[in-house]
Amino acid sequence: MDSHLDPRARRLLRTLIAQHIQDGEPVGSRTLAKRSGLDVSPATIRNIMADLEESGLVAAPHTSAGRIPTAHGYRMFVDSLLQMQPLPEPELADSGTGGLLRVSLGRSELARMRTASPSATKATTNP
Repeated sequence: MDSHLDPRARRLLRTLIAQHIQDGEPVGSRTLAKRSGLDVSPATIRNIMADLEESGLVAAPHTSAGRIPTAHGYRMFVDSLLQMQPLPEPELADSGTGGLLRVSLGRSELARMRTASPSATKATTNP
């Protein structure tokens, strides 16, 4: 796995995966340009996406489509791009489990991810 992505590529991959989980559709460069918060052109984003595709992190379902994350891309997302935060005190007290971490994806987003791509989520949940 290419864990040495530059910050722009990491941000675009994170944005692409979040958008794909939300919509279940291939994500195009214009959408990524708007949603990523990066001040780069769609052409620059297409170049970065080509690099991500070459690394096996995203794929194009057909020539004119946007990109979708691969199982490898989801694995990188879970292993290194997903941001975890400690639970706030009230939630920690209510949980009765102590020491749990909150993951930036909620249960509904994970359910959508499983529905949209069952094989990818299987790959991300089985080490």
